[in-house]
Amino acid sequence: MGHLSAGPSGGAVSKQRVMKVVVRLDNRVSAFQLSAAQLSALRERFPEHDFIRATSDEELLRELPGAHAALVWQFEPGWYALAPELSFVATPAAGREKVARDPAGRVRSVHGSFHGKIMAETLLGMMLFWSRRFDLALRDRRERRWERDQFSGTRRLAGQLAMIVGYGPLGRECARQLKGAGMRVAGIKRDHAVDPGPADAVFPASLLPGVLRDADHVIVTLPSDTGSDHLFDDRAFAAMRKSAYFYNLGRGNAVDETALLRALEAGTIAGAFLDVFEREPLPQDSPLWTAPNLEFLPHVSAASREYLDLWLDELAPELTRLGAPEPPSTP
Repeated sequence: MGHLSAGPSGGAVSKQRVMKVVVRLDNRVSAFQLSAAQLSALRERFPEHDFIRATSDEELLRELPGAHAALVWQFEPGWYALAPELSFVATPAAGREKVARDPAGRVRSVHGSFHGKIMAETLLGMMLFWSRRFDLALRDRRERRWERDQFSGTRRLAGQLAMIVGYGPLGRECARQLKGAGMRVAGIKRDHAVDPGPADAVFPASLLPGVLRDADHVIVTLPSDTGSDHLFDDRAFAAMRKSAYFYNLGRGNAVDETALLRALEAGTIAGAFLDVFEREPLPQDSPLWTAPNLEFLPHVSAASREYLDLWLDELAPELTRLGAPEPPSTP
């Protein structure tokens, strides 16, 4: 609770507490690592907080006693007991894999939900790659060929149907981007009784095999903790059109990669673009490296120089409320 002092007219005025915020946001990908400039901007924006940067897990553990908040990529279950004053643990990550919940239920976990702003643009790029057949252009350049007629069969994205499997915040952001390109969009969601906007319709997951046959593009944006292991298997790929393309920007566990490989080799689907895999990094002996009509990114669909700036803007209300004085109680 905030401390009280006498105001100009003698009334009680609440004062902001100084709150300790431990920061451990180092990452091998520079887009995901908090810069010195970003940390300095945090301190200027919230001068009432004491931001302590930890450059190792050992430093983090030493700073947790007395900490009121932690900004991290990873947090183990046993660490909560070291921080009896902790209010919340915040992470830029959308996935729940690396920040454990407090076993005692005392401390909140705050996950980023801004990723769709970046990932929707990545998805659009993936879809344009296949729709405009940039794969043929890259192949012909390597072979020094000047072939124009092969592009006569390309189609605009406008009017095509995109099926988004996992119609949560990320799926909705993707839908906004695709609707802007003139596409028809349908979502797949377990709890389908929701406002479909911006998609045209939302279907229950139980109808998945049946509705897949209508889609020109099938996009997976599922998290890893929804019981969706190998949702896309031989049966699912067989239900898709031979002219359809498949994309995964969620988590790799949703796709049976052996089934996907069979579908690509047999021409069951036209192609695929992946950002995530069952094992990461992708093993050197994985047959996906040489699979036909497959392109992929190394789990970077959200990578952008604006990544942490977007997250810090999203986190600002939490930091504003941290240690905010409670209004004086009325006698």
